[in-house]
Amino acid sequence: MLVATRSPGVLGAVAVAALVGWALNLLGGLRFPANAPVEWVYNAVLGLDFIAVAIACGIGCLLSISPRPVAQARVMPWAALVLALVAVVAWATTASGLFATATGGRGMYADDTWGVLLVQVPWVLGAVFGAYGYRRPPRPGHNLAALIAIGLWGLVAVGVVASALLYAAGLTD
Repeated sequence: MLVATRSPGVLGAVAVAALVGWALNLLGGLRFPANAPVEWVYNAVLGLDFIAVAIACGIGCLLSISPRPVAQARVMPWAALVLALVAVVAWATTASGLFATATGGRGMYADDTWGVLLVQVPWVLGAVFGAYGYRRPPRPGHNLAALIAIGLWGLVAVGVVASALLYAAGLTD
């Protein structure tokens, strides 16, 4: 069994990115219209997803500062990649409002985020498994799979936050 260590840098970066996503999502949510209870709920649930990633990766970062040897990640990076792909496909195929707004139309926040809500567990776990699956020394392909999973989580996170901020600014319905 090969011995490795987790990366506090990767875990910390994902935790910080999740906190920034949560703060921006919350900032957008606080400016939602009062007569939009469904959108408020969507925003709150997605905010909890950001917090879950921040807590899981933040704890991992703190525990990785004085590293203990762990086994090489064999499955976790690949599981992260599959889960992140599920999330990005669900988001991309259902975020019609964001794409409509980007092309000059007027989209809807609920349309942009319901796909992520359907696959929120794979979305969150894709980031967490990716951050925990990144190990030093790397196995061939494993760290790349972990980083791609984290990047796909980030792509969906940017879409979620952009949808919240556009809705808060009154640019979408």
